[in-house]
Amino acid sequence: MKRYILILLGLLASSLLQAQRIVFTPQWLPQAQFAGYYVAQEKGFYAEEGLDVEVRHPSASYSTFNRMVDGNSHIVTMQLPQAMEAIDRGFPLVNVLQTSQHNSLLIVPRNDSIRTLDDLRNKRVGIWKVGFGETAWILDKQKELNIEWIKYLQGINLLVSGAIDATLAMSYNEYWLIMASGIQPKQVFSVADYGLDIPEDGLYVLQSYYKAHPEQVKAFARASRRGWEWAKKHPDETLEIVLKVMKQSQMPVNIHHQRWMLKEVFRLTCDEKSEPVGTRRLKTEVDIQGKASFRLKPEQLKLANDILMKGGMIQTPIDYNQFWKGEEK
Repeated sequence: MKRYILILLGLLASSLLQAQRIVFTPQWLPQAQFAGYYVAQEKGFYAEEGLDVEVRHPSASYSTFNRMVDGNSHIVTMQLPQAMEAIDRGFPLVNVLQTSQHNSLLIVPRNDSIRTLDDLRNKRVGIWKVGFGETAWILDKQKELNIEWIKYLQGINLLVSGAIDATLAMSYNEYWLIMASGIQPKQVFSVADYGLDIPEDGLYVLQSYYKAHPEQVKAFARASRRGWEWAKKHPDETLEIVLKVMKQSQMPVNIHHQRWMLKEVFRLTCDEKSEPVGTRRLKTEVDIQGKASFRLKPEQLKLANDILMKGGMIQTPIDYNQFWKGEEK
């Protein structure tokens, strides 16, 4: 009898451990953009919450969103506009942690002949096939620029070769690569400066998964926030952790690029704006002001609703109380 009880207890413990396993997928390949999550894994913050977390990155042909819908990932990062579009298409998602507080998207010209938005009229501008360029597309529509959007997978080769007049770039990623290539135009266009400062990266789960595992999801968000807070206080060690993850994934590593990315991502998590990215060039130091709240504010969702509805990207406004399930503090 005693042996039978021990077997049952063992099976129960095994079941509980299995229920606590989480597959987490960031929206792109390993890089400093996701530093807080790597830190939470490396420092055992997820384990301390009783979670067995596996980090799986997406591929160009199998996106974060598809992995989640197919049941191959439980928690993912997505940009706010993409999550809202998914909800509008009938995929109920909830946001449990909002890391980004500002929009990082830039339009970077190849040369100084483009100095105003009007100079972009009828020009060929690169845009990623996998998305992330929604706010630039809306800006084009608002200003009636008639931009010819040239889709590409990744990189800056089209811009460097002169095949396009300008390209979209994230302030923490492609912008550094462009400047490092020797292209440093005097004017860079940040969509945030034109009333389109929609926050980007956040943590998302399907509503059904959240309802089935609310404490598990909250624990993951809590440990992730702890990872980001630790990362900001320990940037050098965090950079080492990021490079370790990249090397394990056999990714090419440029420490200068990743250091820039890490500091720029920290800047974007702050509630207050700081030094405009277009004025910095390749300076090592980044002016970081304000604190990170890690929450999506009602006014931020309202702005996103207004912009995406006017842009025809969603048909119905997203309800804040149904969408935001993160901590308020």
